[in-house]
Amino acid sequence: MPHKPNRLALTALAFLSLTGAGAAALPPVPPTYVCQQAGSAITIDGRADEPAWQAAMPLSPLRDIEGAAVEAGTTVRMLWDADYLYILADMKEPHLWATLAEHDSVIYHDPDFEVFIDPDGDGRDYIELEVNALNTVWELFLTAPYRSANHALHDWNIPGLKSAVQLRGTLNNPGDTDEGWSVEMAIPWSSITGHSNQPRRAQAPPAGTVMRMNFSRVNWQVQADSAAPCGYRKCTGPDGTHLPESNHVWAPTGIINIHYPEFWGYVKLSANPSGSGYESMSLPATEPAQRQLFAYYNAQLAHRAQHGRFSPELQQAGVTPLFVNEQHFLARSTTAHTGQQLTIDSNGHLSVSAATTERPPLYLWVQGGKHEGDTAWWQQHFKRLAGAGIHAVIIGGNVQQLSHLTPIARAEGLQVYAWLWALNRPQDATALQHPDFYAVNRRGKSCHAPADRPFVEYYQFLCPNSEGALKHLLQEVDRVAAIPGLTGIQLDYLRLPDVILPRGLWDKYGLDMSQELPEYDYCYCERCRADFRTIYGRDIAPAADTDAEWREFRLASVARVANALCRRIRSHNLRAACAVFPTPQLAAQLVRQDWSRFELDLALPMVYHSFYNENSAWAAECSRQAAEQTTQRLPLAPGMHLPDSTADSLPAELNNMSRTSPAGIGLFCDDNLTPDMLEALQQWTK
Repeated sequence: MPHKPNRLALTALAFLSLTGAGAAALPPVPPTYVCQQAGSAITIDGRADEPAWQAAMPLSPLRDIEGAAVEAGTTVRMLWDADYLYILADMKEPHLWATLAEHDSVIYHDPDFEVFIDPDGDGRDYIELEVNALNTVWELFLTAPYRSANHALHDWNIPGLKSAVQLRGTLNNPGDTDEGWSVEMAIPWSSITGHSNQPRRAQAPPAGTVMRMNFSRVNWQVQADSAAPCGYRKCTGPDGTHLPESNHVWAPTGIINIHYPEFWGYVKLSANPSGSGYESMSLPATEPAQRQLFAYYNAQLAHRAQHGRFSPELQQAGVTPLFVNEQHFLARSTTAHTGQQLTIDSNGHLSVSAATTERPPLYLWVQGGKHEGDTAWWQQHFKRLAGAGIHAVIIGGNVQQLSHLTPIARAEGLQVYAWLWALNRPQDATALQHPDFYAVNRRGKSCHAPADRPFVEYYQFLCPNSEGALKHLLQEVDRVAAIPGLTGIQLDYLRLPDVILPRGLWDKYGLDMSQELPEYDYCYCERCRADFRTIYGRDIAPAADTDAEWREFRLASVARVANALCRRIRSHNLRAACAVFPTPQLAAQLVRQDWSRFELDLALPMVYHSFYNENSAWAAECSRQAAEQTTQRLPLAPGMHLPDSTADSLPAELNNMSRTSPAGIGLFCDDNLTPDMLEALQQWTK
């Protein structure tokens, strides 16, 4: 929506109050979405009943513009083809009303749905499109955000734009309760890829193109009023002014102003048709550096708004001011793993150099329970890790420990994932009160009983079909997601116990697991048996280890839990990651985990070659196979077991892993990262 003087009169000062007078805090990592192809004709009628729409994945839920969760009342989907970018928004609404029927009215004075598109992601030259329940449209083109001194708002139209609205209820009738409304639109590529001083050309960008986008739903509090033309009037406060509107957006900006394009989400155009399965994307390598630069830029604007000048004293992690005087500045940041240099000037112009290296980001598992409360130790530890080229830390610990460590790690420029165990919940006091939550083996023994747990005492696996257990896990996600500053949550043990151990561990447990053993085969609880009978109309075959449908039932059950947790994580505007076995096919065989079905934003396959009596070349081959088995739909960061490496061997092993073109490399764990290894990592990253 455009600038709102009553609430946004000085957005720079609002940003300053958000970040403090010193260095600016970084906002949450933007959400991502992979937009698949329509595959067949889409009729713009607001109904969205084509198979492509039915199969299209929704975006992560909208949130309050300042970041808080809101009731799930809006669902947004996208598709594309050679001619159009298609957008569908479905909105619950008990009071349908609209008053503005003239094209290019200020639509957000009514309840509306809004689309923002920055095709090249530079924070300038972007499109805004607003639609109300009367299907009245307002198109705008901004050469720069409102906070820029030289912004311009063009009186601009989108030739060939198609839009349609469907109402589930009666418009402007307070005498009944409505269900909601939907809007469907087709935006010609000629107005997205060509605009401003670029010639319009009716040509879609190639698959793989990434754009910055955001979506907003504006609504107002109203009450019935027979004297009002639409039957409703906006509620007012004690001073007689209208109560503020609600702003629910896909990518929160942290303040009540959506015109901060650097905070918007990333949308990638897929080569695959709708219904091909969940696809995710890695954030661009430039994302951390770009966020740091814009944090510095916004802090400088805030300082000038308050003091009338820019300040050479302002600092921001990862940013080098090249020149600062009272009226102008130039600052630079460098990507950690591609060597790209980004610069921003006082007018908000962003430039990005070409990549000079191709080093995947490094993810390090960190044991967060040590040095309890020792802030100084952790500051030094995270500083060393960042200096060695670590991109993100995956921190294990309770909520209190994570709350303490996350801001310390973020202050050193590290992304932070919370490490959350899922179906294996050792010493979970809540779960232990519910014996029916737990997985049962083929001999009828439950993981709830200490004497019956497989392999080790901490194997306390939950049943993937227990609704009580799933509800408990979703609540655990909510508790962890409330920690400020997280990038995402990394799920672990999203599987059943090892029906077959990796070959390198057989001797450790004195077992021959060349075939499945009943005491290690889970989940045979009565609930799972009953669910299987309902779906397949029969009991499990006597030779259960050869029953393909029974195997499929459990693979699907684990995937159901995984995807429920991933969706809940994304509802908190966080990225969903998971540590998984080396390949989906091997994981399905060993632990009933076909993670090619998981709706992940990042998979970390644990290619720990020593566990399988293999070498590092095997680990790299597993990474290649994993990419093939997931049809490259998921970003992969294969995990290396550091005890299997030395400082001398580490660079070659990292190079070998990098050749599989992963989205990153995981390192397990910081307890095994010696000073010599840190030095080797630093040299490798450089």
